[in-house]
Amino acid sequence: MGNKITQAVQKIRNYRVNRKYKDRLFRYIFNDKRDLLELYNAINGTTYTDPSDLTITTLSDVIYLDMKNDIGFLVGSCMNLYEHQSTINPNMPLRGLIYLVEMLRSYVEMSHYSLYSSRLIELPFPKFIVFYNGEDDAKDSEELCLSSAFPKIAGSLPAVECRATMLNVNYGHNQELMSKSKRLSDYSFFIHRVRFFLSEGHDLKTAIDKAVDECIEKGILADILIANRAEVKNMLLTTFNERDYKKLIRKEAREDGLEEGRAEGRAEGRAEGRAEGRAEGRAEGRAEGMERCRKLYARLLVDGRNADLERAVADTDYQDQLFKEYGL
Repeated sequence: MGNKITQAVQKIRNYRVNRKYKDRLFRYIFNDKRDLLELYNAINGTTYTDPSDLTITTLSDVIYLDMKNDIGFLVGSCMNLYEHQSTINPNMPLRGLIYLVEMLRSYVEMSHYSLYSSRLIELPFPKFIVFYNGEDDAKDSEELCLSSAFPKIAGSLPAVECRATMLNVNYGHNQELMSKSKRLSDYSFFIHRVRFFLSEGHDLKTAIDKAVDECIEKGILADILIANRAEVKNMLLTTFNERDYKKLIRKEAREDGLEEGRAEGRAEGRAEGRAEGRAEGRAEGRAEGMERCRKLYARLLVDGRNADLERAVADTDYQDQLFKEYGL
């Protein structure tokens, strides 16, 4: 089983998989300060009009973690972190804390402040927004808190906190916000149409072409799609095709299930089948066990936890820990 999963991981790597293709497109669309300022105004109810009021502070890398944030910027007295997610991730406050600490560190250094000063350092007010457009149900707006990850200790508050406001930017959600930011509304519609054409059975390339043509015709992201059509298409065509990925994982899981069923592997489903003492029970148990493993492997790959995935394949005790961590 270990070899097959390792091979599956390598196949995915060789395919140049990038789960966050919509994240890159999101950054690309809001590369213009005017559009980003309009989005900021739409979220905060402000009326800034001068793009020079906005200073980009996006991090290229977070030290030691090789993580990149989507958009960071300063407006007035506010330090803003905007992240895009195509999956619901309860760990966004932790990621936000890491990003914001680095942004604040850079701010202090560039301002030549001393942490040992007897005077209070005045810092910009941090705001963290997560734009979600995955396919799972989500509220229009939801607050995620880092403190939810801490154990509860009576009479004590955690020393740190980070709050993320998650906004559902799928087509049809947050319509008031969309009415105030045309770029966000256009982005939402464009992704919606790509998904629509995929649902009709078109391959990814055709779905993108159809969505691009329709949006240009309707004046949606037209300036970007006309001038940079090939680049936008390339962002999507060289990225993760989720349905193909799921098929690959299912195929590998089925093969592993058959092999382990014959060789009496270690899958939980087989153990359940042995307990029933019936071939039918073993088959059903293996299917359930492999489906559980498939979900775990998919979650680990999406979260970029390849080392944990490889360890889980070889270490069933660690695999059980991960099942509990992901609630599987």
